[in-house]
Amino acid sequence: MTGPGRDNIVFGVHVGPAYPIQPDDKWDTYIHAGQHPEPLSATDKLIYAAHEQVLPVVLVPAIFSAGWGQLTDANPHAGVDAGGFGERFGYAMLRQATDRITGDGLFAAAFHQDPRFYRETHGPLVHRGLRAARQTWMRRNDKGVDRVNASGILGHAAANFLAIAYYPHISANANVAAQGFGTSLAADMGSKLIVEFGPDILRLAFRRNR
Repeated sequence: MTGPGRDNIVFGVHVGPAYPIQPDDKWDTYIHAGQHPEPLSATDKLIYAAHEQVLPVVLVPAIFSAGWGQLTDANPHAGVDAGGFGERFGYAMLRQATDRITGDGLFAAAFHQDPRFYRETHGPLVHRGLRAARQTWMRRNDKGVDRVNASGILGHAAANFLAIAYYPHISANANVAAQGFGTSLAADMGSKLIVEFGPDILRLAFRRNR
């Protein structure tokens, strides 16, 4: 174990306060402090990106994106009826898939970077939050050294600018792609905060319901 205490599991998620020294497998999308994951080869990173895309959790940001676009009639413009929601959901799923395959697969292999999220797990909340958000901009390389997150940032850019090819004509332009790129970076920081603190929230709920 990575520290004192037991490894509680809630809804299949390890919530600590201690964690197994070795993650369940090399495809785990986040690593707890003190764990020693297997390194990912270039081929592994492509498989990892594909593995990410088939996890049920990928539906959540796509549904949120489609729902928000439906409420605000935001880009990509696809109408505000049920058909419009379906189109927005499809656009979001395709954009996210492109983001993962490029940012966590192709570019991660090319730049020798580790696409997994490394939780701080313990320590002051502000420090943990900053370290989590920082991983949008900095990413470990294959030697465990933090470097500019070229793979992840380029993946966000590629996903949004390639979307010009399939967005409706009114939304198929560089300005919309640039706005989407900025939104992707902000959403990435937010998702990392959720992954950093989510297990703590589940553990608190677990304690209250014991």
